[in-house]
Amino acid sequence: MYPETLTAAKLPRQLGLFDATMIVMGGIVGSGIFINPYVVARQVHTPFLILGVWVMGGVLALLGALIYAELATLLPGTGGQYVYLREAFGPMVAFIYGWGLLLVTGTGGVAAVAVTFARYFLGLTGWHWPEPVVAASTLGLLTLVNCFGVRSGSNVQSALMLLKTVAIVALIGFGLSAKSPMSGPSPLLGEPLSLGLLAAIGAAMTPVAF
Repeated sequence: MYPETLTAAKLPRQLGLFDATMIVMGGIVGSGIFINPYVVARQVHTPFLILGVWVMGGVLALLGALIYAELATLLPGTGGQYVYLREAFGPMVAFIYGWGLLLVTGTGGVAAVAVTFARYFLGLTGWHWPEPVVAASTLGLLTLVNCFGVRSGSNVQSALMLLKTVAIVALIGFGLSAKSPMSGPSPLLGEPLSLGLLAAIGAAMTPVAF
């Protein structure tokens, strides 16, 4: 254990419950939610399986949130996952995780979200700018906003999350109000239970987990 490091760094508390909630929601409900549903539907082809995959993803996210809440209570130090890995497996594992997060995990996730935003932005505006330029400019602008402090970054994050929530609710409303072309109840699985169906469900879980 490294108890001295758990209390050495104390950052000022500038975020409240609403800010923290918007940050967590923004980390889970990313821009991929607008592009991943059709990827899921290409793997599993019945409404029951499509919705079931998303429900399973929600359960996994909830379990992960409960685990992190317990870890944060037991190890209230600055550093998040780095602290948890360091206390459980030692500084070497935590060091490797930190560099992996910087060079692969976090960077790749941010790049994927930026590219998704660029595609939708260009599609909605009809502009013919290069997609990489829009993605890189967006990341640069958000980096600049966060350079002004935690408060400014949190305000932008909260505003974007609220807009995203409104868009999702609107899509759900349109979907529920649309007339279904199906004349009768659809089959639950669409095919007999088999290894192929389980593999398709696993493939559908990939974009959901992302």
